[in-house]
Amino acid sequence: MKISLNGDEIELEEGSTIGDLFLMTDYSYDGKEVFAIIRTGEKKAKSKIRSYVIRTSKGDIKIELTLPDELLQSFDLQLFKNSSVEWTDKNSVAFGPTKMSLSVDKEEYDFNSYDVFFGSTGYLTNNSYLIISKKRHKASYRSPKNPVFATVVSGKSVLGYLTVGDYIIDISPDLEVEELSNSIISTDTKTSLKDGDKVLTYINVRLNDESVKGSEHFLFAANDGFLSIKETGHTYIANDDLIGEDVSYEVKAPRKRGTITARTSGSSKGKIFLYKQDRGASSDHSVIGLVDGGLRLIDLVRNGDLIKVNTNIQRIALIGKSVKDTIDLCSKNDISLDYKNFEKDYIVVRQDPLYSFEILKKKSVEIEAVHKDKIANIVFYYDKAPNTIRLFKKELGLDKYPIGMLTVFFHYNKMWLFKPSLTGLILPENKPSEKVFKGEIGVTNQAAKRMGMIGIKLDDDEKYGPSGETFQATNIIGRMLDIDKLRDLKENDLLYIREYHE
Repeated sequence: MKISLNGDEIELEEGSTIGDLFLMTDYSYDGKEVFAIIRTGEKKAKSKIRSYVIRTSKGDIKIELTLPDELLQSFDLQLFKNSSVEWTDKNSVAFGPTKMSLSVDKEEYDFNSYDVFFGSTGYLTNNSYLIISKKRHKASYRSPKNPVFATVVSGKSVLGYLTVGDYIIDISPDLEVEELSNSIISTDTKTSLKDGDKVLTYINVRLNDESVKGSEHFLFAANDGFLSIKETGHTYIANDDLIGEDVSYEVKAPRKRGTITARTSGSSKGKIFLYKQDRGASSDHSVIGLVDGGLRLIDLVRNGDLIKVNTNIQRIALIGKSVKDTIDLCSKNDISLDYKNFEKDYIVVRQDPLYSFEILKKKSVEIEAVHKDKIANIVFYYDKAPNTIRLFKKELGLDKYPIGMLTVFFHYNKMWLFKPSLTGLILPENKPSEKVFKGEIGVTNQAAKRMGMIGIKLDDDEKYGPSGETFQATNIIGRMLDIDKLRDLKENDLLYIREYHE
């Protein structure tokens, strides 16, 4: 039997499973991401087809027929293939003309938004048009009696972009719903295959080089090559791993099927959307890329599924790497590296430009590096102070990069205070009760005026927290393991930190 794996045709024996397919093709399957089996059922007779896709030069429009089955033989939509937009105004858009056998009259009819009907000029049916209503209105289009035969169910935004000269590329029956109803989404490699099955194991994503920050945002979310789906809807699927993160509005464009956006405002800012159906452009959604392979996979995924993602660029993340590894990576990508004669075992703590597309366009990057002994290891108390830790990591960039940086703001005896101060409301959590231990990291909470201040002490203290506040005004978020690195730090000195996983 013939099976398609991500577009490549494979011959398999009857009774073969997904596991057999992966074994025969040497496909490396991790076992955690879902795959889809697109299984087409028996094709419906023409009289039973209830929906069509009108593919135009500006995008796809899907219509659903509203006529009874017995009346569907009275016309042929294929007559309008290759026809152009004859007119478009605030009420309607018309494709044609073409010759049809229609009985028309001059009656005015009430049309609702997205009604689909036929019309003509005068009483000449060789000048017939396929017309789509844009808004509710009443008019005479020299149409047949009871003219509406369909309604637009997706691609409504395309109507606003059509102009005279645009045209219909193709009109085809929409068998997608039928295919999806027979299809499978699974992680079970024992699933049996049938002749003609199409197997999809990943999506290809082409990130937009005009969306520099948005593309980086997506690469963070899919950093290990997988994207977790946290929400599925009729028109989109979404990932909210980076919800709350600031994303710049860079590209405004219609959200056509396959478009990927990042929300840039509101409570859902930072959320990533992959669209299953066409939607218009939005001032709250910046377009960051396009799914240009494996699109049917996103039609089938469920909440909680993990999908494999291949992107047209890889994230160029140098922070945390050794200078030697950085030199090798840049050499492989034909990127000029300015590393100021740092020793090759030094660790990169800063890169400029920061964003991958900027580096690829510039073909060069500059780094700063320090000896590994200059980097302090810290552990977080995630189970005790999760909210303050989240703010701390976001402020220092530790949510995206392995190394963060603190600047000494004030030093007195064996206490060090650091910039930046954390922004946002810091509610009390994990307040000390009897003693603060040396090396513990404290953040001043809302109970004190200097909310957000970060501090560390070299000695235990039974009265004040690491940031110099009372215990009631102190949140303990973790501890610094190698506290001797504090001793030589003066005001405005830098302390590099990275998370140590015990």
